[in-house]
Amino acid sequence: MAIVTVSCRKERVEDVGEKTPEAKIAPELLTNQLGNYPGAIFRTQALSPIHWQAWTAETLERARAARRMVFSVIAMPQHPDFQKVMDALNQDAATVKEINENYVPILIDGDASREMSILIPDLTVEIDRSPGLILMLWMSHEGNPVAWIPVNTTEASSVQNLFKDSHNMVFDLWGEDQNYVLSNSRIDNEIRRERISKRRNVEVMSEQPAVDLLRCIRQLTTLYDPINRTFDETGALFPVNSIELLASASVHPGLPADLRKRCMDTLRELLVDLLPSAMFDPLDGGVFSARRANAWGLPAFSRDCPTQGRVAVSLFESYRAIKDPRLLEVARGVISYSEQAHRTKSGLFSVGLTAPTDPALWMWTVEDVRKILGPEDAEWWIKASGMTDSGNLSLDLDPRRVYFRSNTLSMNQSVSELATELSVPLDVFTKRFETAKAKLLAAREQRFGKSPRDENAHAPSTFRMVSAYAAAFVATGDESYREKAVTLLKLARKSFADGPTLRVFATEAPPTLGAGRAFHYALAMQAILDVAAITSDEQWLVWSEDLATTSAEFFTGDKMLKENSDDTRLMGLPVTDLAMVFDDSTAGLVSMAECRLAVLGRPLVASFSELATPLPVYAVERPVMHTDLLLATMARHYRVTVIYSADTTLDLKSAVERLPLRMVQRRAAKPADSVPAGAVKILLGEDSTGQIATTAEELRVGLLP
Repeated sequence: MAIVTVSCRKERVEDVGEKTPEAKIAPELLTNQLGNYPGAIFRTQALSPIHWQAWTAETLERARAARRMVFSVIAMPQHPDFQKVMDALNQDAATVKEINENYVPILIDGDASREMSILIPDLTVEIDRSPGLILMLWMSHEGNPVAWIPVNTTEASSVQNLFKDSHNMVFDLWGEDQNYVLSNSRIDNEIRRERISKRRNVEVMSEQPAVDLLRCIRQLTTLYDPINRTFDETGALFPVNSIELLASASVHPGLPADLRKRCMDTLRELLVDLLPSAMFDPLDGGVFSARRANAWGLPAFSRDCPTQGRVAVSLFESYRAIKDPRLLEVARGVISYSEQAHRTKSGLFSVGLTAPTDPALWMWTVEDVRKILGPEDAEWWIKASGMTDSGNLSLDLDPRRVYFRSNTLSMNQSVSELATELSVPLDVFTKRFETAKAKLLAAREQRFGKSPRDENAHAPSTFRMVSAYAAAFVATGDESYREKAVTLLKLARKSFADGPTLRVFATEAPPTLGAGRAFHYALAMQAILDVAAITSDEQWLVWSEDLATTSAEFFTGDKMLKENSDDTRLMGLPVTDLAMVFDDSTAGLVSMAECRLAVLGRPLVASFSELATPLPVYAVERPVMHTDLLLATMARHYRVTVIYSADTTLDLKSAVERLPLRMVQRRAAKPADSVPAGAVKILLGEDSTGQIATTAEELRVGLLP
């Protein structure tokens, strides 16, 4: 059994003559308290028979008074299998009784309280286990870990057995000598704190980041094998940041021509695999967050709003590089899906919570499609989806033939290509296509039944969609997208900001549950700067600068970029987010914000800037894990700046606002810039002379290779 306890670490010392205090059980510990707090995680378990509590200092104090250990589960709403684990605990009456009578149970939202999910890899490496997306963690009322185990199974009996085996060991130890457990867990956590601090304060930063960046990008391109159609080291997650980096590098005027070509070729081949794959749902337009096997033909059928926003941005950026109209079609579909599935009644966006489902419910037989669509439309749909009578999953994807005769849905042609092939006018065929989608979607929804909708307005999801709208405007010139970006950002500011501070949810929550972490501030700054780029509106820069100042106050110290502020820290470990594990890293987002604000003449506090800008030398070996930081490094060391005069023509101003969101920085001219009236100046790298452009075409030629 993979479990760590303090029992085998220290020689036991008896506390002679110490009186055991009387246990006091607070009334709150006798009922489930999650209904009092916002968040999709808590809503799913508000009716659980387990007396779940929130991750707060008050709960830990009640655990101290009750003389009980804490049993916690760390989970994230983006990974729906946590619901199966919770159901497994809920369904066993004996397990429920053991938890309620012997522990203070705490459910931790690892998305809102990000520092806790970031700790999972650090803890699991101590027991020589792979990090899971769900962690059962026993700790003292002081917040010191005593025992833990990742849960990678969703079988009820396995989950219950994991709990029981661990419980028997931990509870026996606690029953023998509580002071011993408290003392040794405190000592262990202090050792852990020193080890983590030492490792993260080691100077491993590149001394030549501009050169190492090029090495990292070259290394990234070598990971794709166009013969076997594989992309190494990307794992199961959709490779959204790799796509954005390749797209940005493909058209970056400061990079060597041969590297741009390698990036372009890799990007094109990768999208040849992805666009027609089952990762994009042709029925509702959404994109699945991950795959189940080693190819893109069998998704893990779960979706969340932040992933939709990230993928949309990457596709719009890719369109700038390779001009494939299919990219616009798919990216628009992703945005449309997000609006339908994740926009709340308030106009903000929720993280979205996919109910765990049998993968077979997402799949189709040829007979299913023929019955629903009829013979005329079924044939072209079956062909375009690559469906077959025996199923379209290869042996590699389904070696045990669990899904024999089943097909995942995809679309290997665009609507216009299908119309041309069938010799049907595009407007006529588009109606047929939408009707066919609606019929199949209705049939699929009937299989699933009605599921509860996540109406918890969620700051990260909302800021991701602000950026998605901004990228859509840049790629298409559609004014409605710019209007949506501005409107949503205004609403986000009203809902998630309290002066210069941020919260994760639109409703109040204790700081340990809902106060913004460094990641959330950086994500907000990214969205704000994206809107500033497409509107040339200075008010957004002021807000971004305010958030940067608050970030420097809350999240710097001990020579590290801290993920959470001191008033949200219950465990006391130095948590920092330096690599992409579940999402963008805080380091990558802050680094990009620092670069953009510096060019705009609004630099971060020096101490904050120094922590945000380094490129680690090991990024060359693991570029996929640091693609967000590589994007920031490219923007910083191969800087592209466009300076526009106050009386720039409307056409030229529009062209400036539609430049790449993050690789090209734009700002209003100052007298010292010497920009001629009605013109813009293009600065590449350290060049202070620049190139003057007076038309949109001159600007395009000056910037795009």
